[in-house]
Amino acid sequence: DLSGRSLGTAAARDFAGRLLTRLRALPGVESAAIASEVPLDIHGLPLRSFTLEGRARSDAAPDRALANIVTPGYFQTMGIPMRAGADFAPLDDTAAPAQVVVNDAFVRRYLDDAEPLGRALISRDRRYVIAGVVRNSLSDSFDETPAPLIYFSYRDRPVLMGQVHVRTRPGSESLLGPGVERAVREIDPTLPVYDVRTLSEHVDKNLFFRRI
Repeated sequence: DLSGRSLGTAAARDFAGRLLTRLRALPGVESAAIASEVPLDIHGLPLRSFTLEGRARSDAAPDRALANIVTPGYFQTMGIPMRAGADFAPLDDTAAPAQVVVNDAFVRRYLDDAEPLGRALISRDRRYVIAGVVRNSLSDSFDETPAPLIYFSYRDRPVLMGQVHVRTRPGSESLLGPGVERAVREIDPTLPVYDVRTLSEHVDKNLFFRRI
């Protein structure tokens, strides 16, 4: 949580890049990423309105999709295969255009399975280029019908509050917490790390509350 620190977008990107470099160097870590949201959370993923190049839009019923803001490496970390295109440009790449990655359900719903790569998408008055397509993954529940989902790049839309995602070798998940905390405090000793849990613990907790 970097809110309240008067950081600009460049500083937020720099912090994320330095943190990910440290996390990926931890023993047993296979990959790491930062995202604004965690799937299968009690609050669900937010919805974003958008306009898609070549598709008519009605103001009465604007096109909308679930959204998440993620760093490069998120799909590898979460085990979500790329269907087409590529992952996001590095955080320090200043030349690549603003990018989004969409899922299969987005392509079927809004493009009728037409070619998505390179197509322009407008969200909140900003133009993005579809750089990749990923397989559908769980967002809200285990029995859900896959919903259209847009992934925005943390490079283009850095956020001051994020969820660190770390993939490690099986069996060492519970040992990773101190290393993550140390990596954060090497950059900012005053920054708290909280709610460290495995993905299984996260799912069990949130689905329990949702059932209640």
